[in-house]
Amino acid sequence: MNRKGFMMAEVVVVSAVVMLAITGLYTSYGKIYSIYNTRVNYYDANTLYRLAYYRDYLIENTNSDETKLINYYIGLVTSNKIISISDSEKGNIVSSDKNENVYLIYKPNDNLKSDNFTNINLTFKDYINFLSASETFEVNYLMIMEACDKVNKDDCKYAYLEVYEEN
Repeated sequence: MNRKGFMMAEVVVVSAVVMLAITGLYTSYGKIYSIYNTRVNYYDANTLYRLAYYRDYLIENTNSDETKLINYYIGLVTSNKIISISDSEKGNIVSSDKNENVYLIYKPNDNLKSDNFTNINLTFKDYINFLSASETFEVNYLMIMEACDKVNKDDCKYAYLEVYEEN
């Protein structure tokens, strides 16, 4: 006859079910957001175009020995496994709003582990680990660009290109 207690139990059960559904949606959204954020930072189109422009600059220009810059850096990286291409060679192609670093890596399938590289920041190591887990490379050389915001050093965008040797 008096159903007030039963109605209160219904409200508690329905509230618990709704809270479980909201919690499930929140955790799913967190995973999706994390994957999206990784994709945005690791597959940045602007950084990829900057890296392609940079690669073309190295292919088209020569150093003082009349050696193409790309061949000069390939010769350096073969013994060091990874080199950072110096600012002096960048000339006027450096972006003013970003801190851009370009790395050339030798044998990416053999040594693409962040433990093999020293003197690089944590976000770059995370990117290297991401590449080693998600990609396989058919070439001996890999060019990677890291473009970090000058104000927020942890806000970095990345892109990579495979570099083929001239025969």
